[in-house]
Amino acid sequence: MTDRIRLAHCGDMAGLGRLWHDAVHTGAVGAYDEAQRKAWSPAPKSAAFMTERLSGQIILVAEDDQGLAGFFTLTPEGELDMAYVRPDRKGDGLAVRLHATILDEARRRDLTTLTVQASHIARKFFQKHGWTLVQTQTVRPNGVEMQNHRMVLHLSGD
Repeated sequence: MTDRIRLAHCGDMAGLGRLWHDAVHTGAVGAYDEAQRKAWSPAPKSAAFMTERLSGQIILVAEDDQGLAGFFTLTPEGELDMAYVRPDRKGDGLAVRLHATILDEARRRDLTTLTVQASHIARKFFQKHGWTLVQTQTVRPNGVEMQNHRMVLHLSGD
């Protein structure tokens, strides 16, 4: 399978909303219960919602023969805001390639410290790639309690 990583365009937004929803509801099974996954993503997000939600961010998307396969986003302040891959692409190296590419983008923008609020599953990935746990925190999306993990990555020594 050949992947292509590129910057997102407006035509990607509805697909990113569906991919986010699918990744939460299929990819996070076992780490979060059904009520938590439904609170995290009650329904696929519309193109308009995603356009507003990701406004001003660097949005990298990966495509394969089936379409959108994953995406990572980075705010101007250095927060890795979203990091999702399609459930059938988990563990095949796509997230590693998206991560490396978003780090290159951060360096091009002279960012030296990145932060992320990682899910239980993403925490393992980020720790493997040099991120440090700052704090496990309780969040309440749509009023449902769940945990995520604030993490940091210092790029200055790379």
